[in-house]
Amino acid sequence: MASLATYLWKTKSTFVLFLYLILTLFCYSPLFSQTTRISELIELSKKNSRYPDSLAVYGKELITYDDATALIEGHFAIGYSFYQKGIMESAGLYYDTALNYADPQREYLVYSRIKRNRGIVYQRMGEFQKAKDVYETLFKEAKDQGNELGQALMHNQLGVISQAQGNYNEAADDFNKAIEIYSRKDSSNIANALLNLGTLYGRMDLIDESNSKLLIAADVAKGFNQLVIQARCYNNVSVNYRKISKTDSSNYYLSLNEKLYKRLNNSLALIEVYQNKTSNYLVMENKDSTYFYLSKTLELNESSQDLYREAQLDFLKGKVEVKFGDAELAIQSVNAAITKSLKQNRVDNLDDHYLLLSEAYEKAGNTQAALAIMRKWKNLNDSIEIYRNIKTIQEITSAYDFARSEEVIKQSREQTTFFQRLSTRLAIGAVILAALSVFLYLKFKKKSSEAELRESEVNELKLKVAELQQTVKQSASNFITLKSKAVIPLDKLMFIQSDGHYLEFFLDNKDRPEIDRGTLKELKSDLPVNTFIQVHRSYIINIHFIREVYANRVVLQNNHELNISRSFKTSMDEIFQSKAS
Repeated sequence: MASLATYLWKTKSTFVLFLYLILTLFCYSPLFSQTTRISELIELSKKNSRYPDSLAVYGKELITYDDATALIEGHFAIGYSFYQKGIMESAGLYYDTALNYADPQREYLVYSRIKRNRGIVYQRMGEFQKAKDVYETLFKEAKDQGNELGQALMHNQLGVISQAQGNYNEAADDFNKAIEIYSRKDSSNIANALLNLGTLYGRMDLIDESNSKLLIAADVAKGFNQLVIQARCYNNVSVNYRKISKTDSSNYYLSLNEKLYKRLNNSLALIEVYQNKTSNYLVMENKDSTYFYLSKTLELNESSQDLYREAQLDFLKGKVEVKFGDAELAIQSVNAAITKSLKQNRVDNLDDHYLLLSEAYEKAGNTQAALAIMRKWKNLNDSIEIYRNIKTIQEITSAYDFARSEEVIKQSREQTTFFQRLSTRLAIGAVILAALSVFLYLKFKKKSSEAELRESEVNELKLKVAELQQTVKQSASNFITLKSKAVIPLDKLMFIQSDGHYLEFFLDNKDRPEIDRGTLKELKSDLPVNTFIQVHRSYIINIHFIREVYANRVVLQNNHELNISRSFKTSMDEIFQSKAS
């Protein structure tokens, strides 16, 4: 009887335990299923991060769950999809929402990732100070935590801001600091910093140095399967080769870039590819292909609200119209590009914009407006004192040619000869003609005196003009007069820089350069040979302002540094040797 009771009790206990397990699984299986789905969606978001439409779908499902991680990653995914489409304001709003759900104490890595992307959005919108505040805060936090990789990441971002604002030395310093840390700590991240440094060198027209960095970055990115960075490197190498008119090499690297983006099925990134193809065909003066790729670029960009890219494409439209099309449309496009660049506080490319605007006005036949644009940008202060002296000489010469010409002298001499012959013949005649002879003789004397007086006055004027011309000649050896009528004293001229179709004359007594249309080749023949030397295809310098000379650069007395190219270094050495001897 006791054993039966024990058996029933054990059976009852087993049944209760079994029932408890069933109820537990029933209650917690939805929660288990939800956690699994959230993990799946987050993983899918990471794998499809370059596909904005898919990313938005996963993000929208994530934010339906009442789970902090799902809400953070969901809002971040939607924000990143808007960022890739160029809709920066919406991207910023979703990033801000994600930050509200993130706890920086418990989930700092997640929080800092979203915060950094918020800074990038500020940066793309031209709100550089807000972006800089974000990066500097994250840099300080990384430094406090002893997180060198976090510091490297912020060095990289701060360098991008400095570059956009035209502070190239600061940008290079930040990029190099990031590269140094990555080379010690995590080589997988070094490619992006090398890409940015190479891009900076390209902006500074240091093409060989730029391509070297970019191709190293491309190889590193390829090794870590970072296809987007690899594609961007090829794109920037292509841009560099176009700058030096090597369009075949430019098109080669552009084709590598296009293959990678098509492999990634990244249609938005192809905007940049077709944008650069447009530029290449523009350099090759292939009108049909230029307009074909320009239309493809604009078509792909129709849905974008990225002000930065819109400014780039407006500038490109302006270049195409200046070359092949309507000058008024070019002026409209370039003005739009300038307005959008200024709205984003971007000044690193405004030189190119104002130069193109000047060319557009010139194409439209408004040369005064073209020069006015350059003066407005460079704040020229013309000096015309010597020009006034030259004008005075021209006026005197014109007066001399008009009132005291050789024709007047000739007529006076002819009249004198006529009366001399006539009076001689009449003197041999009859005495009755004596009175007439006397009269004619007196007439002859009068005309002879007038002729002598005129010749004397003209000789005096000739002497004055010769003296003035000698003065101008001496002045001309000390000055050059620009087409804009500005006069440049050679003893104040430090160096000349070529900027497209224009020359910039930098003086040691002026903050801003004088501007004139022309080329270094045309100007070089007007400069003293042993005083002004060409050290680069873009620079001619006055050797009296040189402080130090290095293998690849020269430092002027005002600490301004200019690059020396190999092709001009030999002639530069010869001049210094002749000076020394």
